[in-house]
Amino acid sequence: LSVNISPVDFYFLDIRSELGGIVRDCGIDPANLRLEITESIVMNNSEERLETVRQLRSDGFIVEIDDFGSGYSSLNMLKDMPVDLIKLDMAFLQNSKGNERAKIILKSLIDLVDMLGMDSLVEGVETEKQFSVLSGFGCRFFQGYYFAKPMPADEFEEFCRSAKTAVQGE
Repeated sequence: LSVNISPVDFYFLDIRSELGGIVRDCGIDPANLRLEITESIVMNNSEERLETVRQLRSDGFIVEIDDFGSGYSSLNMLKDMPVDLIKLDMAFLQNSKGNERAKIILKSLIDLVDMLGMDSLVEGVETEKQFSVLSGFGCRFFQGYYFAKPMPADEFEEFCRSAKTAVQGE
């Protein structure tokens, strides 16, 4: 389960205490909860914010940077970022005159994130061709309409049951 943590929540709540209480009250293993934070939360490299992220990871949460590449991304911040996964923004997949350049940048980012010991996920995958290209780049995690559109919880549960049945039937 992924949860978006807004900058407001991150700055004005004791987010570690809040999330810790939620997982305790609900009996959830923190390793099953992915916390998506935007790059702007840690962009200023505030040691206090980075320490909070480190503590969340030590508590067992999976921490992801969402929409990397959509704003004023800094490669410099990647060296100090204590996260598990970088979600690469879908802007790299959109058609533009610099399509080949976009592919070079995307492949390089996937390789860089891998070499830094993190996982990468590309958002906005909408076609089989995009999936094929990204798989060829070494990307292992994807998100987008090619796989499924957003859906209500009851439809998601049915989707998961159907997928499980399909896998078990093979």
